Amino acid sequence: MSKNMMLNPFMPSFGRFPKIVIDQQAALTDYLTGLKLHDAKYQTSLVYGTRGAGKTVFLLNVQKALEKSDNWYFIRLNNGQGNLLFQLVHALQRIAGVSLTDLLKSVKSINVLGNGVSWQTLKENNQIDYDECLSLLLTRLKKQEKSILIGIDEIEISDDVRAFGSEYQTLIGDEFDISLLMTGLPSRISEVQNDNTLTFLLRSNRVYLSPLDEKSVANSYEKAFTRGKREIDYLVLDKLSKAVKGYAYAFQTLGYYAWKYSQNSLLLDDDVLDKTIKASKVDLFRNAYERMYMDISKTDRTFIDALVKAKTDIVSINQLQKILNKPANYISVYRARLLDDQLISSPQRGYIQLSLPFFAEFVEKYNEQHFE
Repeated sequence: MSKNMMLNPFMPSFGRFPKIVIDQQAALTDYLTGLKLHDAKYQTSLVYGTRGAGKTVFLLNVQKALEKSDNWYFIRLNNGQGNLLFQLVHALQRIAGVSLTDLLKSVKSINVLGNGVSWQTLKENNQIDYDECLSLLLTRLKKQEKSILIGIDEIEISDDVRAFGSEYQTLIGDEFDISLLMTGLPSRISEVQNDNTLTFLLRSNRVYLSPLDEKSVANSYEKAFTRGKREIDYLVLDKLSKAVKGYAYAFQTLGYYAWKYSQNSLLLDDDVLDKTIKASKVDLFRNAYERMYMDISKTDRTFIDALVKAKTDIVSINQLQKILNKPANYISVYRARLLDDQLISSPQRGYIQLSLPFFAEFVEKYNEQHFE
């Protein structure tokens, strides 16, 4: 492969592990240290953030770190496949080195006639006593001094999650060496935590993925484009870094297109920047912002719309009150919700701003297309 055809190091696709990851190390180190020390605070942890904030990447980083450990095992459960308890028992059986036949001999509540029984057969006939199976397997793993971390990406409330959560609570009460790390959107995390059967999750450790530092973004871009033999216009690099606004998905998207459009010229210049921003907006609007905007309530959207109508980057609470014609206590409720959703930030007391790059432009275009 020629120097002009080096692989693009940026990866804007959701759910995949990018080659360049920045600003997660502090949160990752803190979490892994607490987990491996068996600190009770870290036994059940929630990673929350908006779409594209790096939640899945954090989960994958934890998985990679534990794969290097002799006595820690990571089990990733797929929320979309259903029956989380079945997935867990099946995974623990493999880690414990227990055959299905041996496990069934130990489970008194299961009576299976004939040969050739399989996990699928048991599942379909609803013959799995999850409580007994899990206790047997985890007891064996505890004797083997093996620790288990369960990872669930993009959690949301369901009867299956309720059943899993209730069983997990029982298992940690029985002092088995099992931990849980879940990721999710702030609103979905809140729904799960406040469900009547899962309120124990309100005491969970929260992992906050802070916005990317602008200097770290600039340094990462500089290193990547230097390795890619690009000639860098540092004013353009500064504009590119500022355009990210700390949003992890924007960092990957802008980097991807800047690399793509500088592939032939090997120049990071204004022409590349213009093409990069134009293409990045399309991806951000379509792949992230539309879903974010529709996921929030109508009143939340009205609040966001008011920030856009102010026509300034930073909006005072007083100005927002006038636009919405609402009292201060009304503003504070929705301000808190949108701060938690990471759609707005507060740069100073009494002021708020939209957090995501080009989001005001997206809102204006979306409303023009759908409401006019």
